[in-house]
Amino acid sequence: MSGKPRLLLMAMMAILAVAFSTQAASAETAGNSYAAQAQRAGLTAKQTRILQQRVDEVVARTHGRQIGPNTVAFRGGKATVAVPGERYARDLRTTYAPAASDSCPYGNFCGYTGSAYTGDEYDFYYCGYYNTSSYLLSGGSWGNNQTQHRRVYMYGSGGTVIYTTPNAFYHTASGDWGPVYGLKTCITAA
Repeated sequence: MSGKPRLLLMAMMAILAVAFSTQAASAETAGNSYAAQAQRAGLTAKQTRILQQRVDEVVARTHGRQIGPNTVAFRGGKATVAVPGERYARDLRTTYAPAASDSCPYGNFCGYTGSAYTGDEYDFYYCGYYNTSSYLLSGGSWGNNQTQHRRVYMYGSGGTVIYTTPNAFYHTASGDWGPVYGLKTCITAA
């Protein structure tokens, strides 16, 4: 190859190299920014490393993307990973002291990995079906804070409804996500 085609190929390779290095630098900057936010919120370097490992696991399990030092956006919702050493999940971008108990926003359904609303919080804010089999695994609790007369169907491995939550504003401090493979929010009570 000689002349113009070779120059064109070299130019395209240079453009791709710049694009990939910019993307890598952007991801690294975001990671450093999240670590800096976590440390500004009072976490130690060790807590920050452990937290990032847990956030990476949630990103992989939900097929989501990290949007804060301990928050992950996924289709129709958001996960908040509990800070190492704390019982309740809190968004480090907005809450600078340990949280207390259930913090599910009005209009949403939230699932927690621990009993009594402890552990990681999964906030489902859009109506629809969610496959929860890879992240809400066993034990846990939930809060149905949707608008009035809304329920949630919980589905087993065979795709049948195994539990229907009571109307909105009903919370369960001790539940079992083990048999739940998916859930559907915004079911209007008859």
